[in-house]
Amino acid sequence: MNDTIGSRGHPALTDDQTGLPNRLHFDTVFGVVFATGSRGVPLTVILMEIDHFPEWAGRTDASEVGRVFRSIGNTLGPVVRQSDLIARSDEARFALCLVDCNVAGAVLVADRIDGLLDSIRKTTGLGFSMGGAAFDVDMERPEDLMGAAEEALRVARSRGSNQMEFHR
Repeated sequence: MNDTIGSRGHPALTDDQTGLPNRLHFDTVFGVVFATGSRGVPLTVILMEIDHFPEWAGRTDASEVGRVFRSIGNTLGPVVRQSDLIARSDEARFALCLVDCNVAGAVLVADRIDGLLDSIRKTTGLGFSMGGAAFDVDMERPEDLMGAAEEALRVARSRGSNQMEFHR
């Protein structure tokens, strides 16, 4: 699902700053991937947000903002498997859909990402909060799973910068 054309994805489906798939790509593919959960395949979504991004971007040179986004893309891209889905889903938000991965596995992925982001934290002072949720049979629509991940991210962010929260 991380298919690309050449070394980058199709221009309409790729975020220029990070080189990752964009929200259009994520939304298009996520609907199909969501259906695998109802067939018994474990499915977990992780949302990662750059803490206090608007304030940081407002006082930072545009070229530095671009460099940081490229670095985030270079950090996140290699973490996911070919079967997973990753995208920059908003100005300061990234979405990962981990196929055949339960919450325990998603926490391991999030911990790995968290460690890899340390160099960006040290050079920029930025923080990264994450929220995740696993597919549940009561979830009827992709929005239900995304909503659960949104709620987990909201809880993480309410505790301050560089926090994680996962809901089963």
